[in-house]
Amino acid sequence: MDKKMVETFYGSFLHDIGKAIQRQESGVRKNHQTLGSEFIKDYTDDEQIIDALYYHHNQWEEKPTNLRNADIPADSAAYLTYIGDNIAAGTDRRYEEGGTRKWDHKIPLSDIFNRFGDQQGKRCLHPTEMRPDLVSDMDPLVVNEKEEFTPERYQRVVRLFKAGMQKVELTEDYIPSVMNLVEETMGEIPSDTAEDGEPDISLYDHMKLSAAFACAIKQYLDYHNDHDYQETLFGNGKSSYREKKFYKEKAFLLVGYEFAGTDDFINTITSKGAYKQLRSRAFYVEMLTRWFLDRLLAEMDLTEANVLYQNSHDGLFFVGNTGRNVQIIQKAQKRFNEFLLKNFGSKLYLALGTAEFSAADIKAGNSKLEEYQRVAKNYAELFKDLDSWIDRDLDQRYDMATLKRLNAFGKKSGRECAVCHSVMNLLPDENKCVLCGKLENFSQDIQKEKYFVVNDDSRGLPLDDEHYLHTVSEEEVQDQELSGKVYTKNSYASGKQQATHIWVSDFSRAPRNSFSYFSDREWRAEEELPTGIKRLGSLMFDIDDLHAKFLTGFYPQEGGKFTTISRFAELSRRIDLFFKLYLNQFAEDYHLSIIYSQGDDAFVLGAWDDLLDFAQDIRDTFVKWTDHKMTLSAAIGLFPDSMPINIIARQSKELLRAAKLAGKDRIALFSKENVLTFDEYEKDILEGKLRIIADFFDNESERGKVFIYKLLDLIRERQDRISFARLAYYLTRLEEASSNKENFRKFKQRIMTWFSDDKEISQVELALTLYVYSIREEE
Repeated sequence: MDKKMVETFYGSFLHDIGKAIQRQESGVRKNHQTLGSEFIKDYTDDEQIIDALYYHHNQWEEKPTNLRNADIPADSAAYLTYIGDNIAAGTDRRYEEGGTRKWDHKIPLSDIFNRFGDQQGKRCLHPTEMRPDLVSDMDPLVVNEKEEFTPERYQRVVRLFKAGMQKVELTEDYIPSVMNLVEETMGEIPSDTAEDGEPDISLYDHMKLSAAFACAIKQYLDYHNDHDYQETLFGNGKSSYREKKFYKEKAFLLVGYEFAGTDDFINTITSKGAYKQLRSRAFYVEMLTRWFLDRLLAEMDLTEANVLYQNSHDGLFFVGNTGRNVQIIQKAQKRFNEFLLKNFGSKLYLALGTAEFSAADIKAGNSKLEEYQRVAKNYAELFKDLDSWIDRDLDQRYDMATLKRLNAFGKKSGRECAVCHSVMNLLPDENKCVLCGKLENFSQDIQKEKYFVVNDDSRGLPLDDEHYLHTVSEEEVQDQELSGKVYTKNSYASGKQQATHIWVSDFSRAPRNSFSYFSDREWRAEEELPTGIKRLGSLMFDIDDLHAKFLTGFYPQEGGKFTTISRFAELSRRIDLFFKLYLNQFAEDYHLSIIYSQGDDAFVLGAWDDLLDFAQDIRDTFVKWTDHKMTLSAAIGLFPDSMPINIIARQSKELLRAAKLAGKDRIALFSKENVLTFDEYEKDILEGKLRIIADFFDNESERGKVFIYKLLDLIRERQDRISFARLAYYLTRLEEASSNKENFRKFKQRIMTWFSDDKEISQVELALTLYVYSIREEE
């Protein structure tokens, strides 16, 4: 990355830090440009960075005494920052037509879901810094709980920011660390506090997007040998002809990817060593995707600022629309897929799609409804083009030569890996492949370590043909003598050569990844509770229609007014926080292990009854988190702990598919026949029939409980009125022998009423099954 690109990044990424400084005190007369530029002088003497902060609102003719003369060079990063900020602001800011433009610096950040879906929400976030160790601070507040972002709260944030700035330098090596720092301190600060606006874009996300545009613009202009940024972007004055002309140029390239086959790769392992490496496989997939993206951006001299969202199976970013970038992207995709083919055959493939766009395509030129509708329509076309390119790539992923190579892989015979059944790269004298051997070793460290390094030491997990992943200790990181790029898990830690954090849902209560702990259920006996059926539970859940909601969720309100690239990014970050960070702390009360959580779906193994509660709690929390704008569907399976994980995963996925085919907001329990809405499960099963059944049978003798199995048989065999007569006869005989005839008579009446309704009796069968599972004692 050349010096000018580094200056452009820092100048545009930090351009609005003066807003946080300004809001520390009431009645400050200095503007945020001046405050920011004065602040940054304590950490750099680079005039291009200082100028970018001072001049980003077009004060070119001012000659401040506290800075140098405003006669800045024509290729200054300040011009790039000015345009990048204008474009980002044009996607962020949504004002009422004819509004007052009054400001209220105590306004907290609005919840991104306020303008998502049909109904406008009234929620805001806590006025504080972001704390991964206290996710509850990220819960939205309803309007009557609104907390002001007081000067005192801003003072705390600025103190934390200053402390972080003392540990970094404004050089290329520290770019990820500075991004960590700004997200941590300014990820819940509103960028815009206009009273007639919608303050739902954080200061972090606005500055990140401004940097992405500024750096992409530099690429575009440099590619065309245009280094007179002043003339091209600014011309003779504000809103000049040249500035407007540039906004119409297709200067940007939107890039989307889909990493196909990841779920099967994680779960398609069968026998020996399967459980030991299951969670390391999920983390490995996450790092494969992350490393591909980080290396690609580095080759284009860009940063993660250009990423709108990314997870282990898809993502979206944009770059300068140049021939060089297109070539780099194509070569990187080919190189990565060659690596995947060589190591995994056809199991994994990375598909890419691109679509060019201009600033005018995505930013509103004014506050009129028709202008917002124009922009919303452009987004729809842009994403449609991108999806069609990715689908085409997936359909035509292999040429004839590659297909012949794949057939050659399939013709091999003899030894195969006992874990994944691969016949490639087998270890000498062992029944496992090189990768599975490394994954088993890696799984022992993945949970306890929070630092990882990527370098050329081939003893690690391969991320491409030249780079490998290793765990490292905190002490090694602090010594700063590591070679390679360091990643931090679930932390905003910063340091030289340290990549932006990675969020990973990796909570586990299984000692040494032994999932038989969940099926043995020994903690139940220790608590003097019925052990219950000794089975391993699986849980899969997935957001309903996420792709469609992501693309269209902001359209319903005010004619698509809030359909903006910045809101897509903010929305993705919020969902990512829930699935990759919130989930860890939420799981602490349960006996379970999160195998993976990929940004919109998750796979969990654990105690079957804890998973029942966990699924309901996750659904309720997620619906609340999204202000009832999104739902998820789930499936719970029940298996012997000896069942191969590939079968558990496949059957769980089939159950989840059955739940989603039945509609939204549904849960499938143990079989495809037991699909209910979450409300039905909670009200009709847990609070209804299961409670009635438990109240009755808990007061029965062991002899009376034998009645449950006969009752289940009669329900399962029901076909016609003869079945009803058999049930009535059987219940009458039991009633005569019952010691509490009144209690039995009430229970009998309920059963007879339910039996005549297919839906009701099906729910009774499920409730009885759940009760039997909870009381069964097994050796």
